[in-house]
Amino acid sequence: MYDFVLYTWDQKLLFKGAHTGACLKGDYITDILTLIIAYNFAGCEASAPTLEAERRIVLVGRTGTGRSSSGNTLLGRSAFWVDISPRSVTMQCKRQSGVLDGQSISVVDTPGFFNTSLSLQEVMAEVGQCVVLSSPGPHAFLVTLQPGRFTQQERDSLEWIKATFGSGVTRFTIVLFTCGDQLQGKRIEDFLEDSDELSEFVSSCHGGYHVIDNSGQDRTTENSQQVVQLLEKIDKMVVDNGCGYYTKEMFEEADRAIREVKERIMGDKVQTMSPLRAVGDKNEQVHMEK
Repeated sequence: MYDFVLYTWDQKLLFKGAHTGACLKGDYITDILTLIIAYNFAGCEASAPTLEAERRIVLVGRTGTGRSSSGNTLLGRSAFWVDISPRSVTMQCKRQSGVLDGQSISVVDTPGFFNTSLSLQEVMAEVGQCVVLSSPGPHAFLVTLQPGRFTQQERDSLEWIKATFGSGVTRFTIVLFTCGDQLQGKRIEDFLEDSDELSEFVSSCHGGYHVIDNSGQDRTTENSQQVVQLLEKIDKMVVDNGCGYYTKEMFEEADRAIREVKERIMGDKVQTMSPLRAVGDKNEQVHMEK
């Protein structure tokens, strides 16, 4: 799966601004990801409806959006390494456990998309390990975003998440807006209204969205209320999913879908190149005859 993801990303960089056909233009990556997502099965069955004592949570998102800090806020301690640095800090998936409002929780932190220290192939391979660390499967994916300008990297991150885990992952997803202290009195709803794309993605997530303040991770009163409210949203989403969770089988289904798309695209590429090669051979033959 990951070699194909890297391949499509390379194609975006290689053919950006090219004039050799619509399929090789700069928007190639968007078309590919859309095709991958469409191939995944949104109706994958969740696990058997048994309410568990533990809530398993996975943090995913772009580098620098506060994934590790959010994990520390959830656990009420410095469980994940956080550093003020232009470079990515998290290199591998890491799982930590704790108790929140009497509820046992486990949190998996993942490397960020657009990681400055890892190749895209390495990031995608490592992010996939979160399903194993959350065995038998995560109840919730928290996609971290920061209030502010919705950039192309944010757009691509959301597409990579759906492409990696399948379109069915939105059943288990909550958008987590970090740095809630930076809103400066502005409602998060106002921020959502500024971007139709972001609003559409949030609407597709069955768990909706939540705002959290990571400026103080010592479980202050306001901080604790935000975390407890987040857990309540996760619990509601779990119940709505029949007390199920995202399974290894769903991830494997997404992997198979990507392989199918890869085979289809490579086949189309060969068919596209064949006529061009035939024209080239004919021109060469004419030149030799002269």
